[in-house]
Amino acid sequence: MKAFDGKALRERGFSLVELMIVVGIIGVLATLAMPRFQQFQAKARMGEAKNMLNHIYALEEAYYLDRDTYIVFGALYGSAKAAGTCVAPAGATAIGFTIAPCNAQLPRYAYNVTVATTTAMTAVATTGATTNNQVCPGFAAHTFNINQLRSLSGTSSAGVVGAPTGC
Repeated sequence: MKAFDGKALRERGFSLVELMIVVGIIGVLATLAMPRFQQFQAKARMGEAKNMLNHIYALEEAYYLDRDTYIVFGALYGSAKAAGTCVAPAGATAIGFTIAPCNAQLPRYAYNVTVATTTAMTAVATTGATTNNQVCPGFAAHTFNINQLRSLSGTSSAGVVGAPTGC
């Protein structure tokens, strides 16, 4: 190509081969980063469960101060519907625990209070197992528990106490 003054201009740009090499490098980097990203997502989701259990703890303590007893409730998934309205177990409604919006995707954990007496309370957050596990897809279910002493623990499906592992 010649300019108006008669000198040749140098063509600029990238060749197709150079672009394909860059795309390949980006693909390799993304492949290496994906497992780590999924691990960070799982930790954030586990943090969500711990936060909700602390919320249940606070609600149960407020209920206990009024009535000198804790209250039990069955699993609350957040999007259980009956006749187009959100349905929560009676105990969850009594303490004011809801998951909103209830028409969204099922939450990653099912929340319930399994032990409730005049002296003790245990709230549990449980994932689904394997295909229904939205925290660590493809892995076994795990749970987090909190009691009346605000002691928070986790258990894998193998019965190992501590932070769930595997994803």
